[in-house]
Amino acid sequence: MTAPAPASGTAPGTAPGTRSGPHQVLLLVYALFTLAAGARSGVQLAVDPGRAPVAYALSVVAALTYALGWVAIRRASVGRTGFARWMLWVELGGVVVVGVLSLVRRDWFAEPSVWSDFGIGYGFVPLVLPVTGLLWLRRQAPGRSQDPVTMVTVHRRIVTAFRVVALLEAVSWLGLLVGMFFKYVTESGEVGVQVFGPIHGTVFIAYVALTLVTARLQRWSLPVTVVALACSIPPFATVAFEVWAQRTGRLTVSPAASPEGRPEFTTAP
Repeated sequence: MTAPAPASGTAPGTAPGTRSGPHQVLLLVYALFTLAAGARSGVQLAVDPGRAPVAYALSVVAALTYALGWVAIRRASVGRTGFARWMLWVELGGVVVVGVLSLVRRDWFAEPSVWSDFGIGYGFVPLVLPVTGLLWLRRQAPGRSQDPVTMVTVHRRIVTAFRVVALLEAVSWLGLLVGMFFKYVTESGEVGVQVFGPIHGTVFIAYVALTLVTARLQRWSLPVTVVALACSIPPFATVAFEVWAQRTGRLTVSPAASPEGRPEFTTAP
């Protein structure tokens, strides 16, 4: 007697659902921060390496940590969680240590690093990211499978997150524009820009990451995905796209049973 064949689309020894779900958001954010931290440290070291060597070196460390974090999350998504657990704690410890040092040894940070002040320049995402990864990791276990109802729930939550972040991106644009008005028109200070600049940058990264994940889950065509990404640039365009996508069914999750009993998602292209 032969063993039953695994469900279609599922590799032997791999838990169903490992190619979709929250870990894809983590992978995209880690990839974006790898590029952001790497580009920042590269420019800093190329322009004036002697101005703040400690801060610049720590930015390089941050870039390498995010690259390793991407690898760790990818391995954990298929059940190999050991390296991810170790790496996420190292990352969290690095953010905390550098954050404290940036407060008590200001002379080392003539220019901020990625993790200065606990990542305030990136809306504290560097501090939240490893904590989020550890919370996600607690739900992972070798051989643990996700039932169809769970996958539909995850799918809907990701779509909801995209809609919320699309709105927040527009709100952060509004705050930034108001700050720019007071800075450049009335010349009454740049507090608004200092506050909403990092917030807008952080929400922008979140929007791009969620757009790519949502596009894959909802099976958007390439032109629709490109338009969604382009809408992150003009002020308030993300809200217009979200309204249009909702009305045309591109943000609708309608599970229907397949012949094999697995959920399929009816989505617009």
